[in-house]
Amino acid sequence: MIACQTALIPAPTPAQADTSGCAIAAQTALAASLQALVNGFLRECPALPGDRRPSSTDPRPQIDIALAHTPAMLRLQLRYVSMTGPLKFGAAQLRFNGERYWQPAPPTQVISLIAQECFHRAGATDPAKLPAFLRAIFNSNAEIEAALHHTAAAHPTGFHQAEQSLVYGHWLHPTPKSRDGLTDWQQMAYAPEYAGEFQLHLFAARADITRQDSAVAPVCEILTEIPGLIDDLLDGRSLRPGEQLIPAHPLQAQALLLTPAVQALLASGQLRNLGPAGPRFTASSSLRTVFAADCPWMLKFSVPVRLTNSLRVTLTSELQQGVAMARLLRRLNITDSLPQFQIIDDPAYLTVTDPKGGESGFEVIFRRNPFQGAAGDGIFTLAALTADPRPGGASLLATQITDLAARQRSNRRQAAARWFGAYLDCMLTPVLTLYDRHGIALEAHQQNALLDLSEGLPRQGFYRDNQGYFITEDAFAQLRGMEPSLADVPALVFSRSHINARLTYYLVVNQIFAVIWRMGCDGLVPEQALLHQLRDHLQQMMPQLTGAARALVSDLLQAPRLATKANLLTRLHDLDELQTDTQEGLFLDMPNPLAALRTQTTEAVADAFA
Repeated sequence: MIACQTALIPAPTPAQADTSGCAIAAQTALAASLQALVNGFLRECPALPGDRRPSSTDPRPQIDIALAHTPAMLRLQLRYVSMTGPLKFGAAQLRFNGERYWQPAPPTQVISLIAQECFHRAGATDPAKLPAFLRAIFNSNAEIEAALHHTAAAHPTGFHQAEQSLVYGHWLHPTPKSRDGLTDWQQMAYAPEYAGEFQLHLFAARADITRQDSAVAPVCEILTEIPGLIDDLLDGRSLRPGEQLIPAHPLQAQALLLTPAVQALLASGQLRNLGPAGPRFTASSSLRTVFAADCPWMLKFSVPVRLTNSLRVTLTSELQQGVAMARLLRRLNITDSLPQFQIIDDPAYLTVTDPKGGESGFEVIFRRNPFQGAAGDGIFTLAALTADPRPGGASLLATQITDLAARQRSNRRQAAARWFGAYLDCMLTPVLTLYDRHGIALEAHQQNALLDLSEGLPRQGFYRDNQGYFITEDAFAQLRGMEPSLADVPALVFSRSHINARLTYYLVVNQIFAVIWRMGCDGLVPEQALLHQLRDHLQQMMPQLTGAARALVSDLLQAPRLATKANLLTRLHDLDELQTDTQEGLFLDMPNPLAALRTQTTEAVADAFA
């Protein structure tokens, strides 16, 4: 199979190209929405007898989907067939039962048909969920199209630009850019794709109605480290004795000021509204986590917006586990024991207390920012590296590999193989080592994982997000002895089997397979050759693994199926992950491409990289 095309539908004609890019943006957005939806459908919904999947011998690979909700067959031509990631689709055709000929099916029709088929095959019974699902799909599509009109850096050079380059969103989610709760002007001001800059909104709260904790300096000192924040509190807005400064995201503040509870606090004088102040921040890829180039702290807020599956509110348990894990990781000396890997911790939080014992909405988490100024050069999230490029461009990963090949005076395939090996050394190896030694697993999906590519080859991996820790039941007692505050966050603790499934998905299926897919799709290295390289890496690690990671790696190498997240079913059934018992979406199994590798000699694998 040849490398996949940038466009998922036929390229526009010159006449179309003259329409100020509007037609291109609309077509590209629809193609991206179709790709995400249909791939989720193929992975998560049961097949029917009339369905037909491609085989390796097909001269023109295609898939046929027997529509159960209407008497018709849908056919999609394939531009790229993957063992690890999304299929790439070409032209679509539809044939109703009794008709002889296939008719062209435009993307909007295909999206609508597949959404209805998802509803039927998933056994959904609430009729209101189908229109809500369709609305979310086309809401996401509209956001992709709008972002494509916005001028962004063609080739991100570091952390700041890469964080704001994710036009298409999650590679296998039916509504990757759905944002319930944002107006158009708020998108432009606060969404990462538009690179808007804004001041934080400040409140002054009587100290006795606030709650905070920190594994490092007190929160009041952390706030003084934000350049210009305190200095900007002039003209009667300075803090009074016994008050605590509370920063908020503008979206957060806009919602809070409308609530009766906050209005009562303001009326009583326990809370004062100081308004916007301080330096200008901008959104990271997660929207609610913001950063400034010269600030040593990123701030993560609760915002009244549902992004993909969940309303992005911060729970009390998340505040506590961020601080507890920051303390624990310092006691374990993770930074020195895994020099090629760094966990960006969330060591402090601040909020206003809720009289009912829940969340007040003022929650703010302080995250270390190791990427200030020039330190962010060459730092890229995996989600940006593996994302589809904008029309007419190359992916960020392909650009990096091309530059590396020129620097090393080698061909792109050889450079890609070396790059992949270095990537495994600074991402796969340390994450598995941490799990094996200490029973601590990380939710290391694409958006939570970053690489330092400042020297061409990956030299260090990074992990972020205090929501994404798991601790095995058998390791918890010992770790709690080292850090007693872990007793306050039992939601971190799971069985090894549960954690193995989650780590399999986040680290391997979501992240590493995305890299393999991107390289194969861009024609850098065949996916099968990279799977062999990954398999060899895991086999070489096995003799050193004596703890929790050993069974995980054994399953990766041998199990016929691997755990994967069912984002489509989670969204279709309208589940908010953060409101479930385990704060997770639905999971199911997929075929394991590592176990399915055909027997291949070492020479054959070497030839694939030649």
